[in-house]
Amino acid sequence: MSEANNPEIDVDKLMQKIREEVAKLKKDSKIQLVSTPKLFSSLSIKTNNYTSAMNANLNYMEGLLKNAESRAVSRTKWPDNLNRFPFNFSKGIQKLALKILNFIFKDQREVNFNVINALKESVALNRQLIRQVETLRSQLDQESHHLAAIDTRIQERLDTVDNRVKGIDERVDAVDELLSTKKVHNLPEFLEVTEESYINLAIALSKIPTEEHYKHDKKDLFYYLFENVFYQSEIVKEKQKFYLSFINKDLSVSYPFLDAGCGRGEFLQNLTESNIKCVGIDLNQLEIETLKKCGFNVHNAEILNFLENTSERYCGISALQVAEHLSIEDIHRFLILAFEKLVTDGVIIIETVNPHSLYALSNFYQDSTHVKPLPPEMLKFLLEWHGFKAVKIIYSSLIPESARIFPEQRMNYQDYAVVGYKKL
Repeated sequence: MSEANNPEIDVDKLMQKIREEVAKLKKDSKIQLVSTPKLFSSLSIKTNNYTSAMNANLNYMEGLLKNAESRAVSRTKWPDNLNRFPFNFSKGIQKLALKILNFIFKDQREVNFNVINALKESVALNRQLIRQVETLRSQLDQESHHLAAIDTRIQERLDTVDNRVKGIDERVDAVDELLSTKKVHNLPEFLEVTEESYINLAIALSKIPTEEHYKHDKKDLFYYLFENVFYQSEIVKEKQKFYLSFINKDLSVSYPFLDAGCGRGEFLQNLTESNIKCVGIDLNQLEIETLKKCGFNVHNAEILNFLENTSERYCGISALQVAEHLSIEDIHRFLILAFEKLVTDGVIIIETVNPHSLYALSNFYQDSTHVKPLPPEMLKFLLEWHGFKAVKIIYSSLIPESARIFPEQRMNYQDYAVVGYKKL
């Protein structure tokens, strides 16, 4: 009789087993803090184990609940094993016995059903929680990949910055080492420099007799004498021979070369000695007259006015140590006119002071007619802007060896030139 009516559910054992499983899952879900990628990787693996274990346990619990539910219902049939002797009762007695038993265990069945329903709700809630956990895990996986990518990019940028800082440190160390070897000791508190009179030197180097100085414009005479002291003609001429290699010799047979701002005529001499027909223009009337006496084809004119009014075409145009005397607007205008007057494949050569050299900059305003230094990168861009092609920068005139303390090569040259071509 006990076997027929007792639902055979040990509620206490079942609840204890549920508590143990929940405690185990809580223990398994603990996560230690690590770096970002490892954190989410560990979390993903543990979450997978967590959901798998939960699903397995819930399936097991559902099986138990189904079995318990089937045993908790009221008995409507006499058990077969009680039909054997001596329990072979009549149908009437069997029905009466079942009614009595069902009445006796009515409250117990109600309790059992309530417990079973509560456990069913718990299982359903846990399954819902598992689905939410899986959704969160999927979102965490996506975020972990995103964070890992960000971490990689940050590391790459940090490596780049680190390499640049190391490069700067190496340069600073190199400069410190160079400076330490160039230190000058025992300097006097006051330094008096006695040199020959500049004006006497200029007059001595002049090809114009002193008694004829009054015949010339004072401004022209001043610059003529100034150049004789601070720009040694033979050194200038020797250096400028290098630029002859950029002139198209075939074009020079048919078209002359124009030296804009020819000054004392060093480059005109180089062109003439190379059998290149040439023309020179300069504002200094004294220097133009001197060059005419030497047989050069030169004109006393302002550069822009000359280019605007001439109908001549040229195989090349040079402006050596001229651009620093012009405003930026005049440089733009000069480049426009030069491009117009050059024949195809004609060359333009512009030489000026190198502002990357501290040594050169220290002497820049020694010439009162200088406007401002021009960075080579900017001047190259201007040539390209106005249509010139294959533009290159050439540094020249090394500073004195005792002053060559800079690891960056271009800082050890006093001058530079930009050379470009008219291409159609």
